[in-house]
Amino acid sequence: STAAVELDLPAAPATVPARERTRRGQEDLRSLLLGFDVDPHGERQVLDGYLAARQAVIDEGHRTLAEELDLIGVFADLAELSRNRPAVEDGSGEGHVHSAREHFHTYLQSLDVERAGLPEPFQARLAKALGHYGVTELERSPELEAAVFRIFLAQQRAGADAAIVAALLRAWLREPPPDEAQREPAGLALERLVAATQVRFPAVSDLARGVVFTWFGQPLLRRHRARVYADVRRHLRHLDANPQAPDRAERIAEMVRSTEPLVRLLGQRLVRSDLDNAVMLEVLTRRYYGNKGLTGVRTSEVSGCQFVVAEHGGSRLVSSAVAFDRLGDTLRGLAELAGGQKALDADIYLAWENQPEDSESMAVALHEVIAAHPLPGQVRRLTATVAGRAGAVMHHHFTFRPSVTGMAEERLIRGLHPFIAQRMQFERLSKFDLIRLPSSDEEVYLFECVARENPSDARIVAFTQVRDLTELREHDGRLVALPTAEDALVACLDSIRRARSRRPSKARLNTNRIVIYVWPPSDITRRELERIAARVLPSTAGAGLEEILFIARQRDPRTGELIKTAVRITFDATGGTSLTVGEPSAEPIEPLDDYRQKVLRATSRNTVYPYELTGLLGEFVEHDLDERHALVPVDRPKGRNSAAIVAGVVTTTTRRYPEGVTRVVLLGDPTKSLGALSEPECRRVIAALDLAERMRVPLEWYALSSGARISMASGTENMDWVAAALKRIVEFTQDGGEINIVVAGINVGAQPYWNAEATMLMHTKGILVMTPDSAMVLTGKQALDFSGGVSAEDNFGIGGYDRVMGPNGQAQYWAPNLVAARDVLMAHYEHTYVAPGERTPRRATTTDPVDRDVTVYPHVVAGSDFTTVGEIFSAASNPDRKKPFDIRTVMRALSDQDRPVLERWAGMADAENAVVQDAHLGGMPVCLLGIESRSVPRRGFPPADGPDAYTAGTLFPRASKKAARAINAASGNRPLVVLANLSGFDGSPESMRKLQLEYGAEIGRAIVNFRGPIVFCVISRYHGGAFVVFSKALNPDMTVLALEGSFASVLGGAPAAAVVFSADVNARTAADPRVRDLEARVASASGADRAALTAELDDLRLSVRAEKLGEVAAEFDRVHDIRRAVEVGSVDAVIRAEELRPRI
Repeated sequence: STAAVELDLPAAPATVPARERTRRGQEDLRSLLLGFDVDPHGERQVLDGYLAARQAVIDEGHRTLAEELDLIGVFADLAELSRNRPAVEDGSGEGHVHSAREHFHTYLQSLDVERAGLPEPFQARLAKALGHYGVTELERSPELEAAVFRIFLAQQRAGADAAIVAALLRAWLREPPPDEAQREPAGLALERLVAATQVRFPAVSDLARGVVFTWFGQPLLRRHRARVYADVRRHLRHLDANPQAPDRAERIAEMVRSTEPLVRLLGQRLVRSDLDNAVMLEVLTRRYYGNKGLTGVRTSEVSGCQFVVAEHGGSRLVSSAVAFDRLGDTLRGLAELAGGQKALDADIYLAWENQPEDSESMAVALHEVIAAHPLPGQVRRLTATVAGRAGAVMHHHFTFRPSVTGMAEERLIRGLHPFIAQRMQFERLSKFDLIRLPSSDEEVYLFECVARENPSDARIVAFTQVRDLTELREHDGRLVALPTAEDALVACLDSIRRARSRRPSKARLNTNRIVIYVWPPSDITRRELERIAARVLPSTAGAGLEEILFIARQRDPRTGELIKTAVRITFDATGGTSLTVGEPSAEPIEPLDDYRQKVLRATSRNTVYPYELTGLLGEFVEHDLDERHALVPVDRPKGRNSAAIVAGVVTTTTRRYPEGVTRVVLLGDPTKSLGALSEPECRRVIAALDLAERMRVPLEWYALSSGARISMASGTENMDWVAAALKRIVEFTQDGGEINIVVAGINVGAQPYWNAEATMLMHTKGILVMTPDSAMVLTGKQALDFSGGVSAEDNFGIGGYDRVMGPNGQAQYWAPNLVAARDVLMAHYEHTYVAPGERTPRRATTTDPVDRDVTVYPHVVAGSDFTTVGEIFSAASNPDRKKPFDIRTVMRALSDQDRPVLERWAGMADAENAVVQDAHLGGMPVCLLGIESRSVPRRGFPPADGPDAYTAGTLFPRASKKAARAINAASGNRPLVVLANLSGFDGSPESMRKLQLEYGAEIGRAIVNFRGPIVFCVISRYHGGAFVVFSKALNPDMTVLALEGSFASVLGGAPAAAVVFSADVNARTAADPRVRDLEARVASASGADRAALTAELDDLRLSVRAEKLGEVAAEFDRVHDIRRAVEVGSVDAVIRAEELRPRI
């Protein structure tokens, strides 16, 4: 046995200095964020230990901000690699991959940025993340491999890391802004953190925005407020010293125009008994009630209390400022003042040094004093404003009115002065109980509003005022910003975010509102408002807003009269926003009804309630099953569907179809068992297909379903119903019916099979559109993991667009959201919709001349010598038609310049050599098919038996499949136009293994079966098997054109000379005088000379043979000139490049 060994370890120090503990904690946290190993149960312990140590360091007078900024930077840089949406700096996400997460996933397969085809912005992000591991180069190395492995691990536990960052941000919220040296680094780090986390970790993003406001926005507001207060205090000091100053009225008017709240200043003066507050009371009275209509302002002293009295609208306004312990005396004086005939409204401002902590206790204490001092009936309203302890930032308004039991509080407007509440339409919240919440700024009145009828209906409403509407304009008069109004909006947003952050993540409120009253009249136009709104809307993310309301006054251009105007920015469930300008509504805000609760329930699942989509689609008429199980129109309120699929007919008016583009629509309902499928849903699918067939219109499907229903009450019969619907989809599409699908969320099991049968097979005509929030999976991630199957990090990794459905071509289009997906569908209908009773899509109006010369169209492609399309087809610059060029440029030159082009299957991997576009030619919708005419780099590691790049003018298996599908989809609907530089099909072992024969044959079958005109134009070369599958012998409606200088043959000249005419080449080589002369010299030589001459002869034969190959190839190409193809009937006509557009 092994003897025990005693280890003599040094004793742990009795105490470790706080700064050393902080340093160690920072190192531990950094290691955690970088993905290094840690005890899963020790992560919280590390964080708690660090937070305790940092507090001790702060208590010692040191700050840890610089080191924590590094931690924030580490998390932000790694989070940037896992974003599942395009970053703003990436543009509109027009590439085939739309997110950093999928770029990183591609990179993991090779660890080679060039082979992975990663764009420059992502390479920069990757380099920045690797820099945290000490890796400075993107060249593969052991250090890079280790770092990438740690990045991968860090992404797997990003949720726990987000909690670390959130804890640091909460600590920062309680601390002062950074010093000058740290201001810029802190601001940049926070901006990056907001951008990196706003989708995946909204709580972190909200906290980061809160820190930005606290450290950078709020100090600016406070500095401005301090300047305003300094001016007001200067006026007050002057009037204290000179009560009858000749400029008294001007000074009071300037204070009334102040852009900041002034109650705090009154509170500060109240604690000093030697100051006269009449001036401040007059200023506040004029601010609340407006200067117009305010007369007879004077000061009265009654019962030892000073009052400011004014006349307004036939009643008296009375205000006073006292300490709370003198409130009773003030009420007695008020009762004396009210002895006249006129009604009286009173405002009493209170200094209250020992005020209660909560507003409810304050209200009770105030009511006790008021009840003890009865007031006459002339007192219609008494508002007590608690200015706070020595002018604390937050002040409180309590309004009391007469009732049968005496003065009673008007609970609805607690927290606001009644005239401010009136301006901000506070009465519209009459169906809610309001609780005042602390806000980020004293001018922001924040309330939690809880519906009396439905306590689960809670929302946050922020009110504020804008007293300065200074406009920043460019030199040309263009409005750039409204700084004060925008600052007010930011303060409201920060207050709402902080209130939401105090609630559990699943209980955050999503129907919040902001109301901003704008005092100065405005002449801003609607277009200028839209421009400002577009600029500030991104800052509203994460606030759960339903509406932003600006209440302002605008001058009528005809009468010059000021008219009250409401500018509303509303946020809908689909993620869209709308701006409306009109009269302010006086209707009460209704609590959530059953319908709105369903909308919010769907939103909480990151889905859209189906009826919220109907307004987006057009004029919607809901249909439901009758007793014969046929769909018929129904007239009922929204949200009364009994099945998890909503059916209807929608019509969208367009310029070309003023009567409307009509479709039958199906919409999945996520609030009913996540769209689970059983008999009711399947019957509606079948009936919808029957209805679309009768109406001869497409079926449009916003698909969202968790698959066949799984319950204790039903089982395999649900699968049979799914199969019955599948059968009807097969019949409908085989009869030429069109189904267009938008994947509106997670589709599981049966629904993806339906989607496939509707849009993914060779005979189908419809399209399938996906968004970043959609996925198609046969089995969800949790079920796969539980059963021991192979899954990904989430459902989007299993069946999302970027990683799976876009590259495999099963999703034809990508859209950033459902609004954009609707736009893709409408663009598709612009090219394909056939009105019932008509045979083809209608011709569009175009201003692009039919006889336009395409040769002058610019060709701007990196690495190409061609500057115009004409140079591609020029005998001078491209005589052999072998130089590479960009086919999309030629296609765009051909199509109508005033009509948009829609590229189909843009993200289909390994199919880049076929380009499919829906376009217009002379206003006619066409399917435009082009063959890429420059090499396309391959990503990853290509097999040894396949090409390193997809060569120009060559069809590979997946490109062939793409072309065949495009031809089939256009058949019977619109003409097909093919621009061909086509040397043939790739015959490598890899391509043969990947079904090259099958997909090539599919092209031939598609051409044979095509119903409608086909124009096939040879623009460079046309050889081999491609000639067969696109031969005009396949279809009598096919016209074959060729540009001058093109080549057409069974085989190209060079391969023909090398393979077919090799004997002729060999004979010519042997007969060459140079070869025969050297052969004679070899025959007569001996020894060493003979050996040397023999070697020279071998080299000469190779050289001469190459010359003869070229000769035979040139002769072959001359014989098989495109004119010969015309003579034998393979080509109908040879045209000049300038004639390309008019002839087609």
